[in-house]
Amino acid sequence: MENSTENKNLGLESSDKGGGQPGNQNARKGKLFYDALRVALVQEDKKKLRKITDKLVESAENGEPWAVKEIMDRMDGKPVQSTEITGADGGLFETLNTVNIVLRKPNAA
Repeated sequence: MENSTENKNLGLESSDKGGGQPGNQNARKGKLFYDALRVALVQEDKKKLRKITDKLVESAENGEPWAVKEIMDRMDGKPVQSTEITGADGGLFETLNTVNIVLRKPNAA
């Protein structure tokens, strides 16, 4: 279905999204599902896709936290997770400015 006539007739361009690394057969399986889902959602002038998005917005308007989160993630992007690293005493790590390398000859046995 990657370059099928059906995809071209619906105005869908091929995507590289999938479930694995390039060359991995799982990537192809993920892409097949992704493409089939896109085809199903855009049939009949995208009515199915519009119906799903309308229900999502309605759920958010009714106060469903999962729907609000989904809309925010799709519109603004998921928030970046920040990580703070501290030393054993809870303070910041000190930055090293120099590194000393000592080379020694091995002892002859």
